[in-house]
Amino acid sequence: MVASPRAVAVGWVLLLFAGLAPLLWPSRDVVAETLFGHDVSWPQCPAAVGGYGLPMPPADSQFVIVGLTKGLPFTENPCLADQIGWSRANRTPAHAYTIPAFPTPDQLETYKAAGPWPGADRADQLTNVGYAQAQYALASLARVGFAPAMVWIDVEPRPAQPWPTASLLQQLENRLIVEGLMRGLGDAGVSYGLYSYASAWQSITGSWQLPGVPVWATAGRLDYPTEANDRCTQPSFSGGPVVLSQWYDDTRDFDMTCAPFGRELLISGLRPASS
Repeated sequence: MVASPRAVAVGWVLLLFAGLAPLLWPSRDVVAETLFGHDVSWPQCPAAVGGYGLPMPPADSQFVIVGLTKGLPFTENPCLADQIGWSRANRTPAHAYTIPAFPTPDQLETYKAAGPWPGADRADQLTNVGYAQAQYALASLARVGFAPAMVWIDVEPRPAQPWPTASLLQQLENRLIVEGLMRGLGDAGVSYGLYSYASAWQSITGSWQLPGVPVWATAGRLDYPTEANDRCTQPSFSGGPVVLSQWYDDTRDFDMTCAPFGRELLISGLRPASS
């Protein structure tokens, strides 16, 4: 079914009311200490539960970002409780991340009315699916008693449940999923940001610009310090301020805070000005 121009416009209007006001950035003049951490998720699980048995971060990691899903929405990281337990045992500040994807036909049918939009047209239905993806992530947090300062939304290609990317209309529909997820987190009072990289963001969303939403930017397999530091200062894929940078190898994913965001970001997050 092709979304009408009105349906696309509705998505944009609702975005303005989704709490995406300019963020309250730190006002201090002193440059914050750069902190170094890691992100972990189901690949760190044992093979017996579907992971790769990759190592957890070293005990001196200064923060972690814990994945809530097993790579797709409406799934849960089977080691979530253990990984949150690790961060608590090591007194390591933790954020979380969740992964959206375009719904399967069954998911669309199940969740098309499970949100704040009436569900009368395709735009409403897709945005409600994104909202339901947020609700699933929030339920995972509640189940393990985890209240992170930030939940990052990881927008990347999902080969097992691909984003449609052949046309601008499909990209606009993809935005509705992300919009609904942001609204779901925002309605729960949870700070959120975006993780992606330029080519993926362009392919999935048509280079959607969201200058009020913080960014966790990846340098991929490129090196630290040059490329990772560059991600902190270069314009981001979505126009938002880059507050975290990532790079990785075959064993671990590495992260760093970008100036002037340091420990305050990890403990307090970045909230919309309207909150």
